[in-house]
Amino acid sequence: MTEGYDERLEPDECRRLLASRSVARLAFVADSGDVVVLPVAYTIDGTGLLVFRTSRDGALSRLVDGRRVTVQVDDLSEDLRSGWSLMAHGQASRYEGDVSVEPWVAGHDELLVAVRVARLSGRAVSA
Repeated sequence: MTEGYDERLEPDECRRLLASRSVARLAFVADSGDVVVLPVAYTIDGTGLLVFRTSRDGALSRLVDGRRVTVQVDDLSEDLRSGWSLMAHGQASRYEGDVSVEPWVAGHDELLVAVRVARLSGRAVSA
């Protein structure tokens, strides 16, 4: 039987893993005070911003006022009981650049939102 591990991922490794995926969960506190977690399809632009598309009148469009958000990305194997998970904490704003990213929900492609990541943390685990 092999021994498992529970290791902290360094920020550079978190950045590499974040760039290796295209779907994440975005968490924020809504005006109601509830924590909302929604899936987003994203890309990382040339300056390191995480960018996704949404509708102009949806919940995610209200994030562009500089709201704090957290993005979670992971890769887990239930069968192997191993994987990694990372959290990217930052602020959202309107994105004015030009990137190619498909929205998670069809028709939600009117507004580009950027997340400027201020802090990254992550863990790799194995049973």
